[in-house]
Amino acid sequence: MNYHSLAPRRYKHSVVAGFVHRIYRACSSWQYFHESLEKAKQILLMNQYPSFFFEPIIHKTLDNILNPESIPKKDKEQLEELKNSFKMFVQYRGKGTEHFARALHKLEAPCIVVMTLRKTKTVLPSLKPPVDKELRSGVVYKIQCSRCQACYVGQTARHLTTRISEHKTKKGPVKEHFLNCDTEVTFESVEILASSSLGENTLLTLEALYIKDIRPSINTKDEWKSKALRIRI
Repeated sequence: MNYHSLAPRRYKHSVVAGFVHRIYRACSSWQYFHESLEKAKQILLMNQYPSFFFEPIIHKTLDNILNPESIPKKDKEQLEELKNSFKMFVQYRGKGTEHFARALHKLEAPCIVVMTLRKTKTVLPSLKPPVDKELRSGVVYKIQCSRCQACYVGQTARHLTTRISEHKTKKGPVKEHFLNCDTEVTFESVEILASSSLGENTLLTLEALYIKDIRPSINTKDEWKSKALRIRI
């Protein structure tokens, strides 16, 4: 993080303190610690951190590491409060965001404001070429019949083209329905509803949610009704 980046000052403070903690844990001797700390200072200078900013932070962090008893009781209480409090995430937009956080604190609101940073990649187009729909994996998909309103919802961790080929060739409700309607499954009739790289359990959960919402008539199995759903906040 550059010193002049749009970020709360305490985040830049944490960058310096984090350097000291990582170096202290990684080094096996004070000589290595000193050499690594000098390299860290050069990195901070290259990122436009002035020495009058990071030197006091380094000394205070070292003092807290070597003398834990010196940490003020107020700071320890604040750390405990952070662990147990409800957190409100707000995108940092400069001084206005800090004024908002202070106002909540004065009102004794039962929450801690966590300021998030907007990364450059969120405002720039991706340089990575999109993956063709046929080669997508880890998706929940819907197959829509072109002759009627019937549809099928499924999930696959493999390439979508592999799963669609199975629907075309293997005996099952999809193949049976499309034969009765005298039509065939094409990729134009396939829609990707969601994607995830978190594994099969997540895909099964997403599939169950979409089946419950869409109520596809071609689906014949009811395992989704017994699927335990968990929401992580």
